[in-house]
Amino acid sequence: MTCDHPKVRLVLDGTRPHIIRPRRARALRFEVGGEVVFAGKVRHPGTRPNDFLARALRLGR
Repeated sequence: MTCDHPKVRLVLDGTRPHIIRPRRARALRFEVGGEVVFAGKVRHPGTRPNDFLARALRLGR
């Protein structure tokens, strides 16, 4: 079985820190500590690699 979705590599390899900007609106909306926050951009810290496919294959599941 294969998966050629472009986002798969981002999950398996992780991402570096990057800036996120709104694409279809003037601001990003999210919640922090139960309060709604709006921002023109945010600094995402990146994500750690998650090679769940290899782990699953090693476990035989």
